[in-house]
Amino acid sequence: MSDDTREVLDRAGLPAGDYVSPGFSIVRPDSCFPNMILGDRDASTYPYFRREIPHNFYADRRAPTIGFVNRDEAHILYNTALLFRGKRALEIGCWLGWSACHLGLGGVLLDLVDPILANPDALESVRGSLRAAGVLESVNLVAGYSPQEVETLGWQHGRKWSLFFIDGDHGGSAPVTDASVCVKYAEPDAHVLFHDLAAPDVARGLEYFRYRGWNTMVYSTMQIMGIAWRGAIQPVHHRPDPNVDLPIPEHLRGFAVSGGR
Repeated sequence: MSDDTREVLDRAGLPAGDYVSPGFSIVRPDSCFPNMILGDRDASTYPYFRREIPHNFYADRRAPTIGFVNRDEAHILYNTALLFRGKRALEIGCWLGWSACHLGLGGVLLDLVDPILANPDALESVRGSLRAAGVLESVNLVAGYSPQEVETLGWQHGRKWSLFFIDGDHGGSAPVTDASVCVKYAEPDAHVLFHDLAAPDVARGLEYFRYRGWNTMVYSTMQIMGIAWRGAIQPVHHRPDPNVDLPIPEHLRGFAVSGGR
């Protein structure tokens, strides 16, 4: 079977309402998340939720107003992780492990920092999903907050990371604080991904990397992702869904957009 034929078959298996950029490898760990549901986009109270975009909104039935990264965004994570297979990655904010699962399936050695992991039920849920996906042994679960726990891993345990995913506190100075601690412990060849750049405070985290001389770019997805990178490894090329209007907010107009939109 040719690679083109395999990709067509993979895409045929995607649920209606999902989109994955052409050229991306596809994984579907849905069965590892038995509480994942197609959410009610009108139930979300998040002020920067782009409910007018028709891509599927996935949530956990136990907290149906809080969304996961969508299928498009999860595959930016997965395909970026494939570039760093066998190297260390750090995730700040995992919610219930959907994004972490995609990073783990990409083959990275993942440190995952989130205060929700102090909740025994949430911890067991995350562990169960990662175990079902076969990636639990490559994920270090840390219950706590950034930047404190990141500093502990970096300073006391001598960690440096090649790949980062920042999806923690979206408000105020928190995204810039997360960005600054990641810069401190980044390898020379490194990528940093952000989720939810629809929120202006999160966009300031990406701006921090640009200020520090890193390359930056935006991925035009439902909630908008961004990437900062340096070194020899180039970021994955993402083509936005050509059938959906995905406007770039004014506060992101100064960034290049992957795929030209």
